[in-house]
Amino acid sequence: MTENLDYFIHILGKLKELPRSGWLKKKIKNPETVASHSYGVALLTMLLAPSHLNKERCLKMALIHDLQESIVGDITPYDDITAEEKSQIETQAIQRIEEQIHIEGLKELFAEYEANSTPEARFVKDIDRLDAILQAKYYDETKKTKDKIFNEFYNYANLHTNKDEEIISQWFEKVSKL
Repeated sequence: MTENLDYFIHILGKLKELPRSGWLKKKIKNPETVASHSYGVALLTMLLAPSHLNKERCLKMALIHDLQESIVGDITPYDDITAEEKSQIETQAIQRIEEQIHIEGLKELFAEYEANSTPEARFVKDIDRLDAILQAKYYDETKKTKDKIFNEFYNYANLHTNKDEEIISQWFEKVSKL
C-alpha cells in the first residue's frame, strides 16, 4: 500500500468529507459523512456481532462497505440509476481502489457484501440499515431537520432488512419504541 500513499490519502480524505446523500436530500445541515457512517457501522458490528459469525470478517466488511463512494459518490435508492448500473460502477471503483492501494481480497469482500451471500454479509447489511435509523433518530431528537424523518427511514430499513440474527430484530424493536 505504501507505494501509492497519495492515492490512499485522497481516498481516505474524500470519505471523511463526503456527506451522505440521503441526509442532504432531507436538508440536514452538516450531515454525517460516509466515513462517520462507516465508523458507526463498524462500532455497531463490534458490539453486536453474534459469536457464531466471523467478527473479524464482519468488521472488515463494515469498514469497506462504502469505500467505493470515494470515487462514485453516495448513490441512494432514490437516485436515477438502475441497480445493475450502480453495481457495475461500484464494482469498477472497488477494483480500481484495490489495484491502487493493494488491499488484498477487497473485491471479494465487497462482492460478498453486495451479493448478501453469507451470514456475515447479511449481518453487516442489517447493521448498515440500523446505523441509518439510529442517525435519523438522532437528527429528529436534535432538531437537525424541520420535518421528522425517523419513521420514513425506519420503515424503509425495516422493509429491506434481513433480520437473520435475533439481535437485529431486538434492536429494531427497541428503536421503534423510542
